[in-house]
Amino acid sequence: MKSIRGTQYMCMVLGVCSSALPPSTVAQSQKNPRIVFQWNQLEFDYASEAERSADIAAGLFTPATIGPIDVDVYYSRRAPNLNHVFISIPRFVAGIPATFGIVTNRNYSGNPLIRPYPDWSWHKNPEQCKRNRIVSVFRVRIDECGRLWVLDTGKIGSNIICRPQILAFDVETNQVIHRHELGTEVVGAQYLLVTPAVDVRDPNSGCQDTFVYVADVLGYSLIVYDVFRDRSWRIQDKSMYPYPNFGTYNIAGDSFELMDGILGLSLSPNRQGEDRVLFFHAMSSPTENWVYTSDIRNYTRFQDNPASYPEIFHTYNNGRTTQSAAEDINKDGIMFFGLLGDVTIACWSTGTDYGTKQFDIVANNPVTMQFPSGIKVIRNSRGEEELWILTSRFQKIANGSLNTNEPNFRIQAVMIDELVRGSSCQGKHYSQNQIAGASSGYGLSGKRG
Repeated sequence: MKSIRGTQYMCMVLGVCSSALPPSTVAQSQKNPRIVFQWNQLEFDYASEAERSADIAAGLFTPATIGPIDVDVYYSRRAPNLNHVFISIPRFVAGIPATFGIVTNRNYSGNPLIRPYPDWSWHKNPEQCKRNRIVSVFRVRIDECGRLWVLDTGKIGSNIICRPQILAFDVETNQVIHRHELGTEVVGAQYLLVTPAVDVRDPNSGCQDTFVYVADVLGYSLIVYDVFRDRSWRIQDKSMYPYPNFGTYNIAGDSFELMDGILGLSLSPNRQGEDRVLFFHAMSSPTENWVYTSDIRNYTRFQDNPASYPEIFHTYNNGRTTQSAAEDINKDGIMFFGLLGDVTIACWSTGTDYGTKQFDIVANNPVTMQFPSGIKVIRNSRGEEELWILTSRFQKIANGSLNTNEPNFRIQAVMIDELVRGSSCQGKHYSQNQIAGASSGYGLSGKRG
């Protein structure tokens, strides 16, 4: 593990050290993302070696078969010791002792220890379906109100253990402040909830008017949760389905099959008096799509038929040449996303047409940029934007060839101003009129009936 570089970056950016370090000591390259944490295999913060060994013997911890999916970062307004880097490890299989936690500065055999969040009790014995439980988490989202939204899919592998739920924690107190269990009328038997996007309509006046949009990758649908009214509903559209020709993944010489539907979600910048746009795509597809959030926040439209308004969904005419997983958008309307087969990170100004001619590659490393499944735009304590990326050799987990004698999982970060400097994304600014552009459409397909 590159512990020195990781620690230095944590000191400067996360503020967990007593003194800041000059930029020259952080990394040789100012543009490429820096490795903050790195693992050969995931390790957890057990109270003792005996407890770790007991879990391994009982089949509750199988290090060589598990991998992380997402990262999020919290900068405390009160104290640097409350700054945290969160990581999610979905329970694709048995043998994962905790599905979500905080990365610590301690390690086991060079692998950073993950402390289960909020504590071990939430993760143990998931089959008991206790009220205070977290069964399996793919992705999370920390909003501008200091709330950590945890999307618990309630499944281990393909088995439904408990009802899926949406939880919100106060990050500074670790207390649950909201809980919503999704009923069978919203989430059926064939589902997998993988990505939340949080739309805070009133960030300066109480944060009560909040909606959580959830990607159901197997149900090919979007779940909308109205937090204030504690009500959720399901929406379907053909843009949420996978493409058969994009079901084979080829990453760094390894291949696997996966027919994943809607997964990537990101929101346009929150501007007072403007509607927001939700961008989305199916992972096993070449396309990007969008919808006005005012249309999907209208419960009455979908209460009787989840597919009742296909005309509100739009698909760009052009697309990618490979699959993409996570995406996120910064304050200027620049989207960052991975191109999985190309093993790169791209940027795109959402005020322009979508397609390879409008993309710019901002990170390109055949080793460290494999399968970027977690991408987050984070505003640090100085108000600057950072891009955090979780990458992994997911393809080797999928085909059973993971080698734990070499680095497999990385959390990386970079200042966005540095990342886009000199690219076509530098200096671009979002305008809703460009996305909604009346007659020209900016490459968008017409409304679909």
